[in-house]
Amino acid sequence: MSWAIVADSSCNLRSWKPQAPDTTFVSVPLTIHVGGEEFIDDANLDVAELNRTVAQESQASSSSCPSVGVWAEEFRRADNVIAITISANLSGSYEAANTARTMVLDEFMRDHAGIMTGKNIFILNSRATGGKMELIVELLDRYLTTNPSFDDVVAYLEKLDAASTVVFSLSSFDNLVKNGRMPRLAGSIASKLNIRMLGTASAEGTIKIVGPTRGEKKMYRKTIEVMASDGYHGGLVYIDHVDNEKSASELKAIIEAQWPQAEVHILPCGGLCSYYAEESGLIIGYEWL
Repeated sequence: MSWAIVADSSCNLRSWKPQAPDTTFVSVPLTIHVGGEEFIDDANLDVAELNRTVAQESQASSSSCPSVGVWAEEFRRADNVIAITISANLSGSYEAANTARTMVLDEFMRDHAGIMTGKNIFILNSRATGGKMELIVELLDRYLTTNPSFDDVVAYLEKLDAASTVVFSLSSFDNLVKNGRMPRLAGSIASKLNIRMLGTASAEGTIKIVGPTRGEKKMYRKTIEVMASDGYHGGLVYIDHVDNEKSASELKAIIEAQWPQAEVHILPCGGLCSYYAEESGLIIGYEWL
């Protein structure tokens, strides 16, 4: 039986390859609209050019999710499909994926005389973005090497989803506020004070503000406190950054000093996460399963 792991491009894995046998990984791109231009968030995107264009554009910009047809095309490629989307409260990606799932399963039943055996599709609303999605993909791949049943995989993913989250540190909030992803008052205050704001994902998958941090050291310390309070004790971590590898590396070293058994990976943000996290932003995903 073949497996496909499909994530929308708010997961910043691009050239990553699964280790589990007969398993593929595909990133389906979101699109960022800036002025009259469209930027497809795939491996060919020049993220620096996107960020420059956004900074220079005075008109409102926006993003759109992968179409139902794009999701459906990927869902047809394997017997067992696991799709992972950005939070349903931040994008229509989850809804589009569910519509595609219904369409593809209906097609399969028509082609197999109403028999569903042999085709499974599960869609996980990550209730987050970035680093949480990456660690779910990574740990799912490791789990698939044990040759589990589809039901076992679903149960594992539901446990992992409940035991993982993201914390983010941003110095600019314009695009989050403009697109309704962050309360206008919170974004306005943070911008005026020229401070970094630390936030996390709520249980519903919305943005929850933790509080302001002044200076990198205080931001690192507060991030460690939030991770520890969630129950993190040395599992997998993904740190995504927007042209800020220095801070990502410093935070990685602090996490590893606090928890020597931690496994920390650093990734540059793709288009969608760069668009919302903006200059020097960090998105940290971690798990405590």
